[in-house]
Amino acid sequence: MNLPLPEVFHPSLSSDRLAVVADILISEHFSTATALQSEFDDGYTRGCTRFGRQRNRLKSVALSGQYEWLQLLHAGNDLVFTIDGIPCRFAADDPANPTKPAVLDATPMQQGFFDEVESGVPCKFCFILDGGYAEADDPRVVFVGEDVARTVKCRWVSDGAKSIHLVAAKTPPAKDVGKARVEPKRPESGEAATPEAR
Repeated sequence: MNLPLPEVFHPSLSSDRLAVVADILISEHFSTATALQSEFDDGYTRGCTRFGRQRNRLKSVALSGQYEWLQLLHAGNDLVFTIDGIPCRFAADDPANPTKPAVLDATPMQQGFFDEVESGVPCKFCFILDGGYAEADDPRVVFVGEDVARTVKCRWVSDGAKSIHLVAAKTPPAKDVGKARVEPKRPESGEAATPEAR
């Protein structure tokens, strides 16, 4: 079922703004996967670190004033930020079958926005980083908006990966290519030899 884009209900939720947040989430997804390649890292250590880095980067960008439309509403682990006053959250989850509280539950900061919209209009929004649940090879971000009855009313999907990332966890061993052969430079045909070369 094709759902309308969020900007149909709230023009502030334009695709270019959603792409800025999605790029932050995807970029931190890759940088964490690249950085945490120790034999002691696993899905849990990567997942916790990825979430923390995504949260901290969103906080930093919101506080920097780089985008006037991106503001911080609540800085805790249950981070809530706003896009032009509209509260949003994020989570790494399966967009088709979400299980994370950030996707399923509304915080009091989000609930304050519920009274500002008409019945049937989306009022709870979440960026969902799909890092492997979909059949696509690269992660993507799905932004969903639900009404008060928890019915999904709008949806936006990112273009996917925009970052170069490490593919292999281990660097291949170095290969000996031998020493480079060094010889005196010979004049090209038609050139006169310099006195030093004679």
